[in-house]
Amino acid sequence: MTTVLISGLGLIGSSLARIMKQSVVQPTILGDDPNDDTSQFLLGQGIIDERVKLLNAASRADIIVLAGPVSVIIKQLTQLATADLKPDVLVTDVGSTKMQVMAASKPLQQRQIAFMGGHPMAGSQQTGARAGREDLFDNATYFIVDGSQTPAQTAQFKACLAPAGLRWVTVPAVAHDGLVSEISHVPHVLAANLVNTADHQLKHDAVGLSAAAGGFKSTTRIAGADPTMWTAIMLSNSEAISSQLTTYVEQLKQIQAAIDTHDSAKIYQFFAHAKAVRERLDQEEKKQ
Repeated sequence: MTTVLISGLGLIGSSLARIMKQSVVQPTILGDDPNDDTSQFLLGQGIIDERVKLLNAASRADIIVLAGPVSVIIKQLTQLATADLKPDVLVTDVGSTKMQVMAASKPLQQRQIAFMGGHPMAGSQQTGARAGREDLFDNATYFIVDGSQTPAQTAQFKACLAPAGLRWVTVPAVAHDGLVSEISHVPHVLAANLVNTADHQLKHDAVGLSAAAGGFKSTTRIAGADPTMWTAIMLSNSEAISSQLTTYVEQLKQIQAAIDTHDSAKIYQFFAHAKAVRERLDQEEKKQ
């Protein structure tokens, strides 16, 4: 029987547990989370089999999944580097940045303990264990950053998540962090900025944000995500995010100039290009 220890039972960690329970592996799942309500809910639902503390139960696990914020993952990797672990254990994470995580895993790997960086490209503006879903990762991309894991350990981990039908993609840490900054991290900054700016501008308007229609709500949906998690992400991938924000500011200035000068051709091209790219994304999604 495979034993999986998941530390961090929020949206992502609890969804992983739900998926694993549906797999042919049928692992025993040990859950570590400081929230009593979260742990009791997952125990009551049979999503985890036992509530534990990471360091107390690490020696029992065949797979350890670190599913907290990146700052917590880094701290836990330091702790696991001196912990009593099975010699063939696989330690992995689901942090949304990888360079700092891979660096923090070095002492663990130097002990000949297998570590594999990981990041499922799925989520929700909802948070917490009750928001977790068996289908949260369905057909999503799951990034792997190779560390010291064996092919057999990778295969075992993939088997645990087989019900999700994931698309597994192996990338270097630096490439991962640049990519997710562009398609995930910066969009969260922009969505939050749209909400904050609109709130400030309309603060004294009698109708204000209550008039917001579907377009505004759809564009800013991700601004409802957990601020603690996103603070950790901003700090752990600051260089890539800052660089790409500079590019966004420059592009906004260009469209602002076109609007100021009534340059209809540039304005049209701005929206036409975005429309074409968005339609291509929709077509690719339908093929999956």
